[in-house]
Amino acid sequence: MAAMVSGVALGAVHEFVAGRLDDTGQAALADQIAALVGQPEPPSTPIASALRRVMQHVGGDEALLAWLDRFPGRPRMIARILGLVALLDRFGDRLAVVVALRDLRERTPYPKDLAGHLPAVTDEETLPGLGGEIKMLLGEDDLAEAGRVALAGAGLLTKIAPRVADVPGVEDLGPPAERSRQGLEEALRALKEARQATGSPGGAQAARTRTEGGARP
Repeated sequence: MAAMVSGVALGAVHEFVAGRLDDTGQAALADQIAALVGQPEPPSTPIASALRRVMQHVGGDEALLAWLDRFPGRPRMIARILGLVALLDRFGDRLAVVVALRDLRERTPYPKDLAGHLPAVTDEETLPGLGGEIKMLLGEDDLAEAGRVALAGAGLLTKIAPRVADVPGVEDLGPPAERSRQGLEEALRALKEARQATGSPGGAQAARTRTEGGARP
């Protein structure tokens, strides 16, 4: 039996980078890797090395998320959540985005599903901080809640986007924000359907085996 370290089958990693892991094995490995990248704390040295090998094999950070997105359930959900977190980090501290967010929050201080996840003050830390909150939820293995908050965050970005569409440096926010919103919505719907089908609050395994397809963030 292949060695399993912190939930990752090292033998499967070796077979994957050698191009010998079949589709079933890749799905299992993707689930293990997704659980790993969803944790806020850095992994131990052997696991960090295994993750680095997988990442290099698929082509880097962004390619890793694209690879995870191929597999329904937890891998796809976490890939799309982390894609949204990356958008919050990329655009959230830009002045035009902060001003637009502040204006939106004057009318709706706490958008749906974001109460308790946004500070009272709106500044350059607000949206990146929301990304941190979402990653904390992933670290607590609360996949559905992390997905709901991420979806609300994506919705917030889609409302900000038209307000900054003419501002150099952030004018390209709209398309990735909308793709993220649609992708998260689809992944959450699939997760809900899988849970209903199994009667289980977990639903991740059912989502891996029962759902398919969908937009990427």
